[in-house]
Amino acid sequence: MVQKTDNAAVRALRITEALFRAVLDGMSNKEIVSATGYSGANVCRDLRTLEEAGWVRKLDNGRWAISEKPVALMKMYQLYMSDLAERGRNFEMRVTAQARQMLP
Repeated sequence: MVQKTDNAAVRALRITEALFRAVLDGMSNKEIVSATGYSGANVCRDLRTLEEAGWVRKLDNGRWAISEKPVALMKMYQLYMSDLAERGRNFEMRVTAQARQMLP
C-alpha cells in the first residue's frame, strides 16, 4: 500500500514498478499519480531523478517509460544465472565422468 510519507527512494522505486506495467507505451504523469497515489509534484521530481539516473525516459508523445537500463540489468541477471547453471552442469559432468572411471 502506498504511504503518503514514503521517502524519495521508495517513491522512485514504486514509480518504476508502475512504469513496468506499460514498458512500451509509457504512462502520463496523471496515470503515474493515479497508479501510485503520490502528488503530482513528487512524481515530477522523482521522474526527473529517475531520468538523470537513466532508469526512465520521456517518449516523443510526452509519456514516461522505463529505459533500457533496468531491462538490461534484468537481462544481465538472466545471463549470470544461465552461466551459473552451465558451470553447474559442467561440474556435474566432470564428477560423473570421474565416478564412471572409478567403477570396476
